[in-house]
Amino acid sequence: MCRACLALGHCYGYHRCELGLHGECRLSVKSIRKLALVLGPALALAILFLPTPAGLTDQGQRGLSVLALCVVWWLLTPVALPVTSMLGMALLALLGVFTPEEAMALFGNQAVFFVVGVFVMAAAMLQTGLSTRLALWTMRRMARTENSLAGAVLFLSTVLCFFVVSHAVAALMLPIVLGLIRALDLGPGSRTARRLMLSMAWGTIIGSNLTLLASARASLALQVYGTHAAVQGDALQPIGFLEFTQATILICVILLALAWIVLRIALAPEGIAMEPALARLNQRVSDLGAMSAAEWKTILVLVLMVPTLVWLGPEYGLGTVTLVFASALFALGVLQWEAAEAYVNWGIVLLYGGAIAIGAGLAQSGAMGWVAGFLLPPPGTHPALSLALIVLLGLVCSSFVANAAVIALLLPVLLIAAPTIGLESRALAVVLSIATGVAFSLPVSTPALAMAWGTGYVRNRDGLVYGVLLSLLSIPVVVIVAVFFWPLLGLDPILH
Repeated sequence: MCRACLALGHCYGYHRCELGLHGECRLSVKSIRKLALVLGPALALAILFLPTPAGLTDQGQRGLSVLALCVVWWLLTPVALPVTSMLGMALLALLGVFTPEEAMALFGNQAVFFVVGVFVMAAAMLQTGLSTRLALWTMRRMARTENSLAGAVLFLSTVLCFFVVSHAVAALMLPIVLGLIRALDLGPGSRTARRLMLSMAWGTIIGSNLTLLASARASLALQVYGTHAAVQGDALQPIGFLEFTQATILICVILLALAWIVLRIALAPEGIAMEPALARLNQRVSDLGAMSAAEWKTILVLVLMVPTLVWLGPEYGLGTVTLVFASALFALGVLQWEAAEAYVNWGIVLLYGGAIAIGAGLAQSGAMGWVAGFLLPPPGTHPALSLALIVLLGLVCSSFVANAAVIALLLPVLLIAAPTIGLESRALAVVLSIATGVAFSLPVSTPALAMAWGTGYVRNRDGLVYGVLLSLLSIPVVVIVAVFFWPLLGLDPILH
């Protein structure tokens, strides 16, 4: 299995080469996966039959045994991530952590159906060609120099995530960027080629934090927070579409500027003439022809959906609103179900539904409260430093593990520990969503980086050195914005 396929399989459950960008797959992970198949159940059984530790209930111990199995299998992926989530949900019922009805009912939550609606919206933009048209129009007007071309790729990869889920943006932008590289006749050693590829990947990663439409992990984090509030008996204040974007947009703008600066300094321009790239862009735009009726209908649905999410989302749920507008695309004839199925990643839907059920079971059984005691910063730690450590923890974990799994594992623990370390749990849910979306270095962290690595234009050193630098720079950015700017915007202060 090649690096690109490994990363996509690690994050999204694909198990065959989907990219068509590389030769024979070379990585061998069979031995690790065989070990994980045995290690996960063995660890779960060991926890299940050990004497119950002080402070932990029998129900909590059974919940921890399920968590142990899920952790090992989420980390080493002997089976696809959605399979692990479904198994975990079933084990919660079999071991009596939940009744079967309670365990299965948790799957039918707003976050799961919001994810389905987001994929349907992305399918409409991709199938009608609207997203391609927007990308080409923008780049044609900005691609005058190497710097402006790279800036256009970076900016566009970010902004498109306002409407389209981030890994779909990466899939859209990749062939466009490859076409530009080939039009300019750039080889794998070209600084400009590497800069364009990293601009695409990094822009998509930054954009995944922009709105709730950009990534499914954000809606998962919000749902985990909602479940936590319900279990704790707290007054639930849903985090709305506009509120989430208000919290993240300044962080995205700063990271966008930092990404451009890092790539501009690290991969300086080579003095390449831009005429071939402009000619290719002009030809692609000409080939698209006039906008179709399906594209206009898609624009209409999007224009109506975004303000409706802001207006009605907090009251009726983001999933409810998104499904109404996704259904409108079918009613208007923009999509047919058979075609839309190719774009909806049902693996993510199953992964998130199971992860929410597992997190709820561990919280309700008291297992997460027990675990939280071991993860608290030392007594006397300043809340701002605790926040920085949490951002670092989320970043490091999501560099190696699917960000949905990181949120499912860490967020329930952190929400319980938040009051004791001086952090506000509602704001912390948004922070962890961002922290798991700023891993810029390893191809296993996001599909965008996997795709860039798979082309052969990005060297390991480029991604590791420059990516680690940008990831480290993102930590103070997230902390400073959350601590100092969120209260000025009327958002929840992260520090008590």
